[in-house]
Amino acid sequence: MINDIKYANAMAEVLYYLKGIRDEDLAKIPKKLIDFLEENSNKNYICNFDYTKPLKELNLTDESKGIIAMICYYYWCNTEENKQKLISIFNQNEKIYQEEMKEKYDPKKIFEERNEKNIQKIKTNETVDVVKYKESKLKKIINKLKNYFHIR
Repeated sequence: MINDIKYANAMAEVLYYLKGIRDEDLAKIPKKLIDFLEENSNKNYICNFDYTKPLKELNLTDESKGIIAMICYYYWCNTEENKQKLISIFNQNEKIYQEEMKEKYDPKKIFEERNEKNIQKIKTNETVDVVKYKESKLKKIINKLKNYFHIR
């Protein structure tokens, strides 16, 4: 049994989704896969979504969408042309995802934000006056003696 609750919930969502599809599409999925999903799904996970909405409008987890995409590729795409279209959609989505991650985790952007925060902290701090260091009289005498005898 799969221990990760995230995937168990995803399998429960997929099973709930499969209940709303046409019987002819459901028949294309091997019984062994359905049994695997049922065996490893979270029995206590409650799925409530509207079957009349398109898949992309349903509030499914990414794991559920991945399982459904795998089912679509292997069992519902009848021709190589359909499979290639689906792969191009996958590639396009991956490219968009990678661009979002690059933008989100761009080192330049992260350091700029960090620098801006530091500048804001500096601006909000009170200004500090420079205090002139006064040398004590004893220290002055010692320094003059050192200079006179060329001691450093």
